[in-house]
Amino acid sequence: MLTSENQAFQKAVEEILASCLSCDATLKEIGETTPADRIHEIKGIIGISGAICGTAALSITRDFAYKATGALLGETPTELNSDVVDAVGEIVNMIAGRARVLLGNEATNMSLPSVILGQCEIAFGSENHGTCLRFETPWGPVSMELVLKQQSNSPIPNVTPVAILA
Repeated sequence: MLTSENQAFQKAVEEILASCLSCDATLKEIGETTPADRIHEIKGIIGISGAICGTAALSITRDFAYKATGALLGETPTELNSDVVDAVGEIVNMIAGRARVLLGNEATNMSLPSVILGQCEIAFGSENHGTCLRFETPWGPVSMELVLKQQSNSPIPNVTPVAILA
């Protein structure tokens, strides 16, 4: 389903990868998150709260992460290291920040990004089903998993529980 949130994240992924990494991304499909989406071994995750509440997770291959790190830092690593982790965290941070601007909701807050290394499933709780935006790039596949809800006017924010299942 192409909601305004999905559209904002689609545009944000395409813009950030093109402008910051010189890597064109083309949306391939949108659907529910499936076990096939767990094949990417590096995930950058960021929490979102405020008028929109939830989690966004960028999933990429190790090769994509190396090339992205090289595009950001000028030197392409050959192994997973702190530069790669920092680069992936910064990329998901830039994507979420751009999506927030595109949604026109400056009152929305973002957590610090986290990076998970290794194949895993992100479980968002029994009442939350993720949407996955799948992209093709010259560096390999990229997916953006989203679990986002419009927040009510309640003074107590809803929280989207997240568990990482290895």
